[in-house]
Amino acid sequence: MDANNKKSSNTQQKKKATIRIIIEVIIAIIIIIVTIILYIYWKKLIINSVLKEVALKPDSAGYKTWLNPPTTITRAYRLFNITNPTKIVTDPTMTTINVQETRPYSYLLSSTKQNIQWSNDYKSIHYSVHRLFTRHPTRFDPSSVNDKGVFIDFVRAMFRAQFPIRAAPMFYHLGGMETFYHTNAIEQLEGFTSDLFNIIRQKMTGSNTAKSGFIYRYNGSRAYNYKIKSGINIFRITRSHFLTLLSDFYY
Repeated sequence: MDANNKKSSNTQQKKKATIRIIIEVIIAIIIIIVTIILYIYWKKLIINSVLKEVALKPDSAGYKTWLNPPTTITRAYRLFNITNPTKIVTDPTMTTINVQETRPYSYLLSSTKQNIQWSNDYKSIHYSVHRLFTRHPTRFDPSSVNDKGVFIDFVRAMFRAQFPIRAAPMFYHLGGMETFYHTNAIEQLEGFTSDLFNIIRQKMTGSNTAKSGFIYRYNGSRAYNYKIKSGINIFRITRSHFLTLLSDFYY
């Protein structure tokens, strides 16, 4: 009797072991098949999944994010202050110009896409970028509006470049007799006027031509038109115009 029970118990254990082995083999085969499929098609699967989210087409999730990106752009600007202007004027031959950076002036930049036009086949987009600068609520020190110095004047420098090494009297008549001027730092960014600026103002194009100043010139302005052609193998951005920074800034 005991021998029969022992034999029956061994048989059941063998069956359980066989079933367990079969299950493990099936699981291993499934894992191998999935691994092979992923190995062969993983790139296509991932690209298709990503493209579904980032595809630039009307009302897609990627298009809405591209149109209004959830990012905060902070820019810090520094000016170059000439610290020894009197010595330069007194002994220009032997004096080295000493230049010191100002503290950073921080601004928030909001960049939005406007004037959007889709092509008939929805494979390309034409748009323009509009920019708006505002003083950073925490990083912009209110006391910096009183910062003054002898800053490099790009308007005067560009005007001076039109004359030979020894400038003609007309340069000083139009540009002012003083070699260096003490000016306000924030006005250099947010907008200022001068007699020389009023002379070249008529040559300026674009928006915001009433004053000079990097932020003033670009604030609320529109960048040149852009064009995007989207696709897996094609992603190209072109500008309808290409100008150097100074010519874009002043003219």
